[in-house]
Amino acid sequence: MIVFRSLSYRLRLSAKSSTNLLLSKYSTEVAPVDENVFQGEEGHKMAAWQIHSYGGLEELQLSKSVRKPSLMNPNDVLVQVSATSVNPIDIAMMGSYGHVLLNTIRQVEKCNMNEMEFPLILGRDFAGEVVAKGNSVSSELMVGDVVFGVTPPHRPGCHAQYVVAHKDWIHRKPANLNVTEASCLLYAGLTAWSALQITGELLVLPPKGRRVLVLGGSGGVGTLAVQMLKAWGADVTTTCSTDAIPLVQSLGVQSVFDYTQPGVMEALGAGGKYDIILDAAGLPETEIPAYLTLLKEWRLAKYITLRSPMLRNTDQLGLVGGMLRNAADLVLPNLTTGALLRGASLRWGYFAPINAGVREISRLAESGQLTPIIDKSMNILELPAAYEKVKNGHLRGKVVLTV
Repeated sequence: MIVFRSLSYRLRLSAKSSTNLLLSKYSTEVAPVDENVFQGEEGHKMAAWQIHSYGGLEELQLSKSVRKPSLMNPNDVLVQVSATSVNPIDIAMMGSYGHVLLNTIRQVEKCNMNEMEFPLILGRDFAGEVVAKGNSVSSELMVGDVVFGVTPPHRPGCHAQYVVAHKDWIHRKPANLNVTEASCLLYAGLTAWSALQITGELLVLPPKGRRVLVLGGSGGVGTLAVQMLKAWGADVTTTCSTDAIPLVQSLGVQSVFDYTQPGVMEALGAGGKYDIILDAAGLPETEIPAYLTLLKEWRLAKYITLRSPMLRNTDQLGLVGGMLRNAADLVLPNLTTGALLRGASLRWGYFAPINAGVREISRLAESGQLTPIIDKSMNILELPAAYEKVKNGHLRGKVVLTV
């Protein structure tokens, strides 16, 4: 009897162990995700920072159950993000800046006028690894390549574990840059490139020897603009605050002026007038006329501001009314300031996702002529603090988030 009970007990233990093994093997229960890891809860999910309505930093929410993006276009590339940067446009868009025009572009692209922007993922430039690509993407980009790229403001952003971008907005990472450095190049870089090459017409007017003044040479756009101009052979002058002068001089610019000092306008004009003034500092409209007097007369000189009212006008007046106001805002200042009467012009510069610019920035970086300046590197889980730092301004370069 004792032997029988012992045998029965062993059989029950064996059956229980087998059952537990089967449950373990075939269970669909998902293991909990480490809160300190930026990773989706399941294989087809990803982690991402989102906003579900416009507002302040309190709107930023970290989700680990966002559907991983898929390739809907044969020219698209799926990248697993290793690093990304925060740009002022991210903070502005969080507060609804540009929502009328940008959402209209989204609806037209989707062929759905009911398309909504929320939940919205912000973030414009990134670096990471290609994990999938469309059928029309050539061998220039292969799965496994480490790349850097950018995505325009109307597209889903890259403050996420994965991002999809068009092949023309992505390039293999320069070998001499790490992913943190490469991740902060393209949005600010393409803003500077398009403002100078397209708005400033340096694509058709050789930049070598031209006198260019960059206002705000120590910021994200300014540091890249002065380096590009130096590489193209332009005669570069720039302004910044006292404590940023050593940084700007380290970029090869010798003619650097402290804008906080009295008599700075006279000092800027002492060496002669300029072919182009690039306002990377975002000066208020009331201060622009004083700088227009520093432009060469009847030489097609240009003052280029990156503080365009285009998106603000469409936000306030709607698409049609905003565009009419934009036309007036572009023409009237040229007349009232007398710029046109001196053969000069006031223009708006923009970010432009153009493949020629991506390739040029990559070439300059690979040759050591373009070095990204990083103010601070943070973990992507600290994204709200990074947004606050950019919002507060006075940065020396870019704020980067690593994954």
